Amino acid sequence: MREETAAQLVPFVRRVRVRNYRSIANCDVILGPLTVLVGFNASGKSNFLDVLRFVADALENSPGQAAAQRGGLKTLLHRSADDTARSFELRLDLGLRLPRVEGDVAATYGFEIGPDPAGEAPLLVLREAGEIHLPSGVLRLPLDVTGRTSRLRLPATALDDDEPQAVLESALRAMRFYDLDSTVLRELDENPPGKPYLGPAGEHLGPVLGDLAKDETGKERLDAYLSALVPGALGVDERREGRYSTVQARFRAGDGVGVDVFLREELSEGTVRAAGVLAALFQPPAFDGRIPLVGIEEPETALHPAGVNALYEALDDAAARTQVIVTSQSSDLLDSEYARLEHLRAVSNVDGVTQVGEVDAAGHAIVEKGLMSISELHRSGQMRPEPAGSGRGRSGSVLGR
Repeated sequence: MREETAAQLVPFVRRVRVRNYRSIANCDVILGPLTVLVGFNASGKSNFLDVLRFVADALENSPGQAAAQRGGLKTLLHRSADDTARSFELRLDLGLRLPRVEGDVAATYGFEIGPDPAGEAPLLVLREAGEIHLPSGVLRLPLDVTGRTSRLRLPATALDDDEPQAVLESALRAMRFYDLDSTVLRELDENPPGKPYLGPAGEHLGPVLGDLAKDETGKERLDAYLSALVPGALGVDERREGRYSTVQARFRAGDGVGVDVFLREELSEGTVRAAGVLAALFQPPAFDGRIPLVGIEEPETALHPAGVNALYEALDDAAARTQVIVTSQSSDLLDSEYARLEHLRAVSNVDGVTQVGEVDAAGHAIVEKGLMSISELHRSGQMRPEPAGSGRGRSGSVLGR
């Protein structure tokens, strides 16, 4: 089902550096067009993905609101056995597409957040930095933090939507993250938006499918993957009920010839979740550049075991058009001809501290020598992150000075 493209997409987020965010004391991780964060339960996979989500939320609303949605600043500061961090820092290295510039240009953006010593604000932006490498030279964004502020300056630095800093901000805000809920995926959608995006829990699934149906090739791709993921399924469609939109699915009839249509209440959790995952990956905004990155929490949840390895093919396919990052603890997901060690970032938790990195040299050697497959390496518990190099201690800044 996957169509090869002439050139692999340059990932939007190329590198993530984090200091003192939740269970992550320090990490420095390179990302590709497809990245699968693999680790067992409570290893910190979601905390790493939430770094990107926090950046998007902080720019869309404010750092204060983004922190409040997560329980406040205290819940975000890394805690060790004998200390609690005084601030956290996030930095992203990016590949940015600018109007009237051929190809992608490199950019960086990041900030440091800490408490207000005076106790008057829930948090303060201690530092903010960014730069864009234009053909004419490096544009260093005027983001110097002066005085006490709980707002980010990037949203206020551009007057024109075509200015590089405006494109940077818009792209970061346009990242989409999904933790799908089968109840939400089945909901009736009253007066749905005309140009829908799939919501973070699966809101607007019906309208998204309706929008996707306008592109015959895209809808055929989604239905083909659904049939591979869900035994007997032929496709999933928008169903209009007056001013409401919802979903229905087509299945091969018991006689093997006809088609049975099942309404939203009759669909299994696996079917609606598969439809939600595929809609997140193949929704039109992800294919036309409006969504530069799609992050999905454990997309294999509730899927039939026979279809899980087909999911990896769908992830790989979508990653030819938008960057895809998923979390997973499933060995079955990795039992796919499309799985590659270079896609994987192993995540482990040692004494309450999350470590994230490429699969270590021992794991690479085991797979390359044919001693184990990728899925067997994970199943055996031997998939571990490469130890962080020297110079990445907890006290070091990721933003630079």
